[in-house]
Amino acid sequence: MTLCLGLTPTVQRTQRFASLTLGEVNRATETLTTASGKAVNVARVLDTLGARVCLIQPLGGDSGRYVHKSLPFSQEIVWVEDDAPTRTCCTLLSGAQTTELVEEAPSLSEADLERLFAAVVRQLVGEHLLILSGSLPPGTPPDFYARLCAVSSVPVVLDAQKEPLRLALAERPYLVKPNRQETIAALGLPPDTSALACAQALCAAGAQNALVSEGKAGAVLLTPQRAWRIVPPELAPVNPIGSGDSLLAGLVFSHFVGRQTLVEGACYGTACAAANCLTATSGVIEPTTANQLRPQVVLKPVQ
Repeated sequence: MTLCLGLTPTVQRTQRFASLTLGEVNRATETLTTASGKAVNVARVLDTLGARVCLIQPLGGDSGRYVHKSLPFSQEIVWVEDDAPTRTCCTLLSGAQTTELVEEAPSLSEADLERLFAAVVRQLVGEHLLILSGSLPPGTPPDFYARLCAVSSVPVVLDAQKEPLRLALAERPYLVKPNRQETIAALGLPPDTSALACAQALCAAGAQNALVSEGKAGAVLLTPQRAWRIVPPELAPVNPIGSGDSLLAGLVFSHFVGRQTLVEGACYGTACAAANCLTATSGVIEPTTANQLRPQVVLKPVQ
């Protein structure tokens, strides 16, 4: 079982437009409503690939109840004390352009955070992996992820940024997966720092392995053995939102469930990210498509 924690779930409204013009009435030709958020996307792709997964998340209001009911895999829900509605975010698709309208997640009370922390600790018994994914809501102590890493009895995979990422590195997570700009911001690196240098800085700060992504340019994976650049297939994306989450899920599935090397896991995850780009909503893949795209992923050693 893989345990996923995310504190910022959302109802995602994906709308398609023939064209978008600011300051004018824009009428959608299609609207799709799904559950989303980084941890939701990771858990859904893992479930699609055939992994056993449990998602822990805070929800509230009718929107939270929609998220809960729409996900078919195991969940442990912390219903927030004030029943504040789970946020709603919008993705606007127009031609080749994708515009994201992000609503800030509501703050969580100290009691809600304590219940979430306790739920993770309780669920860790018998699990083989913990994934911590996404931003922390306003007011959440920035060491929340670090404290979970410290008490975890299983490997931790972390996809975070800013202070939560920096503080968690000291607890030696098994893998961290920020992008290059997130790494630069979290560690105070020069703005022109390369992806390889970012990965080296993450591992020097405590990460056992680091995967630093650069969007269409791919990602650099640094392990104790060596560094690799992983280049995704070239394709025309339908909706790229959720591709990073799909990459993480594919990597985890291949490496921890399929027992492949971390390098092969990152390559398969890259194929899953590409497959996500070809679907209309975030964090959704067709495994057959990912398998077809895997041979197009290019792996290059980095000196």
